[in-house]
Amino acid sequence: MINDAYCSPDDLDTAISTYNRLGFVVLRGAVPDEDLDLIEAELTAAQDKLIEGTLDSRYGTELLDEPGATFEGEAFRHYVINCTDLSAKALAVAQSSLLKEFADRIFATEDSWLNDYARFGVVYQDARTDEGSKYSRIGWHADFNSDEDSQAWPGFAFTIHIDPTSPANGFLRVVPGSHKRDIHKDEIGSWGFDHVQDEAAVFAGRGDIILHDYRLWHAAARGTADGLSGRRRHVRGSWYAGERYAQDHGIGTFYKNAAR
Repeated sequence: MINDAYCSPDDLDTAISTYNRLGFVVLRGAVPDEDLDLIEAELTAAQDKLIEGTLDSRYGTELLDEPGATFEGEAFRHYVINCTDLSAKALAVAQSSLLKEFADRIFATEDSWLNDYARFGVVYQDARTDEGSKYSRIGWHADFNSDEDSQAWPGFAFTIHIDPTSPANGFLRVVPGSHKRDIHKDEIGSWGFDHVQDEAAVFAGRGDIILHDYRLWHAAARGTADGLSGRRRHVRGSWYAGERYAQDHGIGTFYKNAAR
């Protein structure tokens, strides 16, 4: 665990220095409880409708969310994509002045932008360790691997944690400083879920936001607990400083080298 990765959202100078050094930073308590409660309610309702088949199919994805997932024997969906269409509060946090200022300062521009419309937009993710789960962990990758020819880079991902993370429900695994190292995407993908030299565990509390560089090597560990104790929910999206995606870009290229 990297103790100095945790910063106050009120001290962006330290947060930016930490991010540049490690390739990631955790902004402690960046989202108030009342905002989290509303995000959780709005996106749980959207997820329920997607499972029931009453939500437009454009909010689901079979590319990320493999068909056939179940939880406690019932049909389940782990992902709601383009979720900021469905939660005004999630959109407000994703496009907040905090993340905008962080992006502008990291990328040394005033033109950084939130991708809330192309590829998968901002995504609500619900990892479960139930035996019927199709999403409980993710293998080693860098976000850059998914589309290295994109003109949207550079970028960073943000993860708004609804549930605190732990060994019981899974957690982020990172290789600090790896955003400064070049390695082919297929070699990273070949590591699967194996232990990697210099990797560290990153635990988040409810309301923390993890920001990580688009080139950082990272993975997500499977939780040790089944049922609701093993649930890990968050909202994830990206800010960019490169060329904006066309409004009709859709999913576009997506190289899926991260093991599931």
